[in-house]
Amino acid sequence: MSEPDDKKPGFFETPGFRRFLGSWVLGSYLALIRLTSRLKLEPADHWQRVEANWPVIALSWHGQSNITYAFPPPTPSRWSLLISNHPDGQIAYGLAGRFGYSRISGSGMSERQKHGAGGVAAYRAMLRALKSNQSLFMTADVPPVPGRTVSPGIIKLARSTGRPVYAMAGASSRRRILDRVWDKMQLNFPFSRVGYAWEEPVWVTDPAKSDEEYAAEIAVKLDSALARAFALSDGTPGV
Repeated sequence: MSEPDDKKPGFFETPGFRRFLGSWVLGSYLALIRLTSRLKLEPADHWQRVEANWPVIALSWHGQSNITYAFPPPTPSRWSLLISNHPDGQIAYGLAGRFGYSRISGSGMSERQKHGAGGVAAYRAMLRALKSNQSLFMTADVPPVPGRTVSPGIIKLARSTGRPVYAMAGASSRRRILDRVWDKMQLNFPFSRVGYAWEEPVWVTDPAKSDEEYAAEIAVKLDSALARAFALSDGTPGV
């Protein structure tokens, strides 16, 4: 009979070290991007519009959110970020703390992530955050499902709370897209022009409209926001 596998993780695999990477290594790199780059926000009065609908649920595609950490909202502590319990999520946990965001541990669950994702506890924490006047930011798609599909849990959250859903995206003019990675991760570089685009909100309140229809509508807005962010960062006329 084989011995139980109780091997402890090495130092470089511990949550503490990964949070250090997020806060001090990746956080410092994004701070450099902010210091050396110019931001183009569209619409320019977006934060005032969000305040009028507060609290809100903000979404981006999974691989396109890192650059937005570098340009936080006026009061990031009023935003709660959903951070995955996955080891790589600990890097995001440290990064979010570096820029002053509140954090909720857990993630949405796909068919391949029914165990250990902390989805139920995270959902309850998000409900509490919205009820306590905190806005939420999370990625719309759940790994490792390929393609860009809005998680049904997000639609359920928006429908049950009546809070609007905003699609957003960020991009830098100096960037690289990892097309072979499941989420098409975007790598951003300093000395860039940064485009930060938000769509008009979606109110998930029509009982005659199915969750699948709302998910498809929000997916279209997420694609639109990403295209506009690329155009803003690249200086494309007519955006």
